[in-house]
Amino acid sequence: MENILTSQDNMVDAVIAANDNLGLGALQALSAQKMSVPVSGQDATAAGCNSIAKGELTVTILKDYRVMAPQAVALVDSFLNGETDPELESYLLSDLTGNDSLEGEVLAKYLPVTQVNIDNLYEDIVVSGFQSYDDVYQDIPDAERPPVPPEATEEPSSD
Repeated sequence: MENILTSQDNMVDAVIAANDNLGLGALQALSAQKMSVPVSGQDATAAGCNSIAKGELTVTILKDYRVMAPQAVALVDSFLNGETDPELESYLLSDLTGNDSLEGEVLAKYLPVTQVNIDNLYEDIVVSGFQSYDDVYQDIPDAERPPVPPEATEEPSSD
């Protein structure tokens, strides 16, 4: 990110990072230049969600593995039983990769994702149990925190 800022004379309007860690790194580089632009990440990590709670990272993308994993298992199971999923769609490899030299097609099913920002952070991340309340609101003054949801705990259960 530092190299991008240097090469662009700090003329950057926003950062779309491939994951929360890269987004957090971009925030550090922007901060060093005293810049503030929207920065997005992906994966709804505890650190990324905490950064949203602090008003730093603008958005992260929640790809809830608790929903996706069972769907992937069901899809594999159907393939092993000689069945197909009617929701699978065919996509050209060249379209998926942006590489016009690739030929062929692949079946895919796009699963829903959630854009998480300050407005839905509490409900979609904490109340849902995707990340813990304490991780998301770490270093946030008590007076600025939402209430602890009944099911939210400091540490994940070892049961």
